[in-house]
Amino acid sequence: MKARPEVHGVLNINKAPGMTSHDVVDAVRRILGVRRVGHTGTLDPQGTGVLPVCVGRATRIAQYLTQAEKEYVMTLRLGITTDTLDGTGRETGRADATRVRRQDVEAVLPRFVGKIPQVPPLFSAKKRQGERLYRLARRGEVVEREPVTVTVFALELLGFDSPDVQLKATCSKGTYARSLCDDIGRALGCGGHLRALCRTRAGRFALEGSVTLETLEERVGTGRLGEVLLPIAEALGHLPGVRVAPEAGALILHGNAVTAGMVVQFPSDVSRGKLVRVLGFRKQLLSLAEAAVASEEFATCETTRIVLTPVRVFTSAA
Repeated sequence: MKARPEVHGVLNINKAPGMTSHDVVDAVRRILGVRRVGHTGTLDPQGTGVLPVCVGRATRIAQYLTQAEKEYVMTLRLGITTDTLDGTGRETGRADATRVRRQDVEAVLPRFVGKIPQVPPLFSAKKRQGERLYRLARRGEVVEREPVTVTVFALELLGFDSPDVQLKATCSKGTYARSLCDDIGRALGCGGHLRALCRTRAGRFALEGSVTLETLEERVGTGRLGEVLLPIAEALGHLPGVRVAPEAGALILHGNAVTAGMVVQFPSDVSRGKLVRVLGFRKQLLSLAEAAVASEEFATCETTRIVLTPVRVFTSAA
């Protein structure tokens, strides 16, 4: 019997409503016939859109894809609050939202741009003392949740058709769209909840290039998986790339730090502590590393100075 070829890479799945992120992982396992599959950040069951899924050796980079910024298009329904902060929950309050005008929404949105405190929803996958919050909530337990700092890079009003407000948000990892809608509703004085959510981008993965599970199954069935499976090196393409000399490759693959003398090309947009790709002379991915110097410092470095410290080493096949 012919052995099934190994599958390694990242799929840009367009998640359907009603599925959990784990449901998507299980479906990909079934379609591809592989076990090593993982997603790169939970998307609420009622949410749709971009869910990058790592397969095979690509599961080793899932945590680095999770760090990427996200973009959402969401619908805020004004006047009704729920215990889950979305349309699936129990109604907890109702207020008149007819007095809220478009300009009122435009006036409060700037408050939610930048670094902001956000309390995670009670019904969420966040853990408290090792247990998911939603499990506690289902048992009727109400626990205090400490606010966390998240970053909203941009928040745009796309449409206003009372009582619905359509927004586009670009934000950091860990930002809850449900909490954002709840906070905006409170700022408007009438409350509100998340009615609909679509993740339109996660790092370099955009809705336009995503595929449904049905399309994935069709591609696999016709031997065209390569059309939708992104190689590991390309999946990390949002990170700056530092190219090194040919003779440095073996040292890096053995976990050695990178000195200035090994570097052939150092990007202009690197800050200290930033994660970068270390590329061989032929641009193959060797490792991920943390920058020990900023771009403006590199030109004056001694050749023996360590400029990159290893974080994750790959093989030349990555």
